[in-house]
Amino acid sequence: MTAVPSKKPRIVMIVPRGEAVRNFLYSETLSRLARDAEIVLLSVVEGFEEDAHIRPYVSKLVPLREHEERYPVTLLRGLITDAHFRWLWSGVARNNRETADARPRTFWKSARYRVWKAVVRSLAFRPVLEELTRLENDLAWRLRPTREFDALFEALQPDLVFNCSHIHGPAGELPCRVARRMGIPVAGFIFSWDNLTSRSRIIVPYDHYLVWHEGMKRTLLAQYPFIDPARVHVTGTPQFDFHFRDDFLLPREELCRRIGIDPALPYILYTTGVDRHFPEEHLHVRAVIDILRDPAFPVPCRLVVRTYVKGTSREMRALAAEQCDGVVFPPVEWDERWYTPSYGDLSLYTSLLRHAAMGINAASTVSLELLMFGKPVVNIGFDPPGSSLPRHLRWRRHIEFDHYAPVASSGAVMVANSADDMRAMIRRGLLDPENGADARKRFIREMFGDTLDGKSGSRVASVLLRLAGEASERKARLSGCA
Repeated sequence: MTAVPSKKPRIVMIVPRGEAVRNFLYSETLSRLARDAEIVLLSVVEGFEEDAHIRPYVSKLVPLREHEERYPVTLLRGLITDAHFRWLWSGVARNNRETADARPRTFWKSARYRVWKAVVRSLAFRPVLEELTRLENDLAWRLRPTREFDALFEALQPDLVFNCSHIHGPAGELPCRVARRMGIPVAGFIFSWDNLTSRSRIIVPYDHYLVWHEGMKRTLLAQYPFIDPARVHVTGTPQFDFHFRDDFLLPREELCRRIGIDPALPYILYTTGVDRHFPEEHLHVRAVIDILRDPAFPVPCRLVVRTYVKGTSREMRALAAEQCDGVVFPPVEWDERWYTPSYGDLSLYTSLLRHAAMGINAASTVSLELLMFGKPVVNIGFDPPGSSLPRHLRWRRHIEFDHYAPVASSGAVMVANSADDMRAMIRRGLLDPENGADARKRFIREMFGDTLDGKSGSRVASVLLRLAGEASERKARLSGCA
């Protein structure tokens, strides 16, 4: 007879970066989990005690901080990181090497760099990477800088640990390693669609992986063929759920009143990138402003520029301060310490997407979001007017990266390769928005399948509850046998 657990399973959710708050705490994931499990939150982001969208669903809040690793571990991890990139040799990996090669160095630093590259190249083979990863896992465990997570998990006895972001959250890695060594199942969310080709090796060992769509699952299994396909779960990403919920959509009049534009006129949504990756972007914005101000331009419209909180240049801030007629830079309601979007920003951003006539960006996830609603999109494939950028910083590279090239070649977006292209494509998007509509629908359908239904957060919760329940039952059986 199967033993039945006497209590709800306990799940530890690790929030190692701010965007994970949006994805898993503000979406339906947390509230759905709390109905059938006890939730402990281990988070780098602070201030949840008074957050009505989070605190009622959490039994315990535990602060999370990053611990400095020992030098042998960081050295080995650096070798694995660079060797994985050299083995993968994706567009981002090649650009990273190009960027590193371009850095000025003294003679001796240049010599050390050449030696490092030679060592990295000699290690860039799948079997070698797998053995090095196993060595790193063992070394990181033996030399772990603290035992606080051993004690925490011993006290909590969780049934499952879930890392809400496998990347850009180093503070979340050590607790995952400790949990797995203690026999606690660990699941990780592959945070973004580009991460498998633009970020380095997944070194932390997970028992289960949650991904956006089937294409990400195929890529993950191709890079890590030892992973059991049954342990890769396609859930969609909760970050898009808000776009498909009516309670997050502001009426057009209210949105326009908030940001200060005339609701009777169409607006173009220009979303900027991180300034260090997209240098001199303010020049592109000025060029778009000039296009829209041209008396010969046939459509009166407004330009709404949403800047990226992770990196906005001084020049872009100065442009915003000019308060150009017909151009608005609405406030971005994110906490700048942890890059955490506020709950209110979710509806503002969703509404900006839904009410826009079209969008302009370099090569961004925002393109996907605009395509979901059939909006024409212009991607920028040329350097800013008047700029003189080195090859490794050219804008075209983003269009050609592995994750984005299928978007650019699909016909779903318009790729501007010159200022004249930009002008013509903006005109086409405003005057003939149905042009390319079939390609937009087809691309989104083929990429996302049926996951764009506003229920990805619930699917994540269902997977986690099943995994935690299975682990709880196993513990109960083992306890009964003992």
